[in-house]
Amino acid sequence: MKDKVTIKRVIIYLIFAFAITYLYEFLILFPEWKQIQSIGAVNVAPVMLFPALSVVITRLVTREGFSDNKLDPNFKKGKRLYYIFAWILPPVLTVAGVLIYFLIFGAEFSWEMEYYMGILSKQGADVSVSVIRKSLLSSVLSSLIFAPVLNVVTCFGEEWGWRGYLLPKLMKLTGIVPTLIISGIIWGLWHLPLTIMGHNYGTSYMGYPITGIIAMCLFCFVMGVLISYVTIKTGSVWPAVIAHGSLNGFASLGIYFTKDGGNPFVGPSITGIISGLPFIIPAVIAFISLVKDPSEAMEITEEKKHADDPEKIQVREAQMPIPKEMGENSDTKGDKGSNEDGSKE
Repeated sequence: MKDKVTIKRVIIYLIFAFAITYLYEFLILFPEWKQIQSIGAVNVAPVMLFPALSVVITRLVTREGFSDNKLDPNFKKGKRLYYIFAWILPPVLTVAGVLIYFLIFGAEFSWEMEYYMGILSKQGADVSVSVIRKSLLSSVLSSLIFAPVLNVVTCFGEEWGWRGYLLPKLMKLTGIVPTLIISGIIWGLWHLPLTIMGHNYGTSYMGYPITGIIAMCLFCFVMGVLISYVTIKTGSVWPAVIAHGSLNGFASLGIYFTKDGGNPFVGPSITGIISGLPFIIPAVIAFISLVKDPSEAMEITEEKKHADDPEKIQVREAQMPIPKEMGENSDTKGDKGSNEDGSKE
């Protein structure tokens, strides 16, 4: 019975998450993209809020309530390390990926920032390369400190849905390994309209848009393992929000120093195969760790009962102590008609 309820909630959540997202992107963003072959970041930002909106709708529709919401920071000793891990690791891995990419494809590196300067020139901006470099350095340093904070609203919108709601329920139904694979694919397919519009990989690649959709699912699987890891270890959605925000703050770092923007399937963007290599190593370690010790993964699936939950009421009533008077009356009734020597009256 519990599994049926969980399955129902998962299905309802996914229907709302995909329906709201796809309708917005295909009805509002797609016409804009078809006209100018570009979509503004401001128009994309609301999309990240739709998973959280779907959580609210699902909890209300299914009368699930909000008691088990994974919003407790659980900022205890032993758990704080995962917050640091979530904050620092994404930019470190991003920089490592950019360095690996340019070590392999040195001819693509441009200290003069040709690609980015070309974009600024088309926009009518008249600034020197040295000014842009200083500005970029300042932006990198500020992103390291403030990116998770600045992105907290939009990233919470995604993570409360994928890691705070879907992750525990899938683990309850399928276990840790299938959950990490399935949730990664779901997260990737959720990006499908934006992938078709070239948001991550452009449109001029072999096998468009199928290969781009597959690549996005693979990327989301790798990142999903890392973000799920900090969620499971803390039992809270907030480290996932921090990790996602930190990642978004550095995602395009390497592109600024390319001659032509690079190859989205190769690098230097984090979605590239080469520049994404540093993310794979800790993802594998996290995956193995969760598989070897699934106890923490199972803890996050435990749902708190609601005050009006019939099952809880029944358990509570079963555990209620019998009043002393009732106990004495029962004993009296049981012994009635017997003398001290045990003989009947």
